[in-house]
Amino acid sequence: MRWIIGNDKDISVDSKQVGARREYIQLVTDAEVSAWDFLQINGQVFKEYLCCTSDDGIDGTLITAHIWDVEKLCSFRKICVGKFVVANTCILRRMLGKEILFKMMSINREVELYFAKQELSVDNGNFWHSTTLNNVGQFGFPTSLSERKLYMNRRKGLVEAIQISFDRVSPLIIPGELGSDYYGRHS
Repeated sequence: MRWIIGNDKDISVDSKQVGARREYIQLVTDAEVSAWDFLQINGQVFKEYLCCTSDDGIDGTLITAHIWDVEKLCSFRKICVGKFVVANTCILRRMLGKEILFKMMSINREVELYFAKQELSVDNGNFWHSTTLNNVGQFGFPTSLSERKLYMNRRKGLVEAIQISFDRVSPLIIPGELGSDYYGRHS
């Protein structure tokens, strides 16, 4: 499985936290994990992302980055051709998960997309959904609720633990999903 993190001070923070993330990946996969390196796709190096792989035979990608980075990464064929993508990020706009999924499905009809469980947050009086990264103590880096659940369910196998810990994006549009966005504005 491929693991990608944003290489900025909001996500990777420092080398100590990046190392702690690699140890966490070893714990949840129970597999050998490569060293972090810059992400490479089709010979192009993306220094804004770090990537490592776990030797577990799973054909998927877990991305911990800002939503705009998730959108960018999910547009790459190399990411879309896997069985699934897990986005450990905030969903800042209603239907954005479905938009990303539909673009991915234009390349791979079978791909599944999961998002981190969202918590309602307030920022400058605005309500929005976020992963609310916190709890630095247990793992040595800020974790989302879904990352903590993934760790708790790791003994069930990584794929099942992901399915329990993250929310699958359905390709179906359900009545009521269209209406207003997270800020209460109508689309």
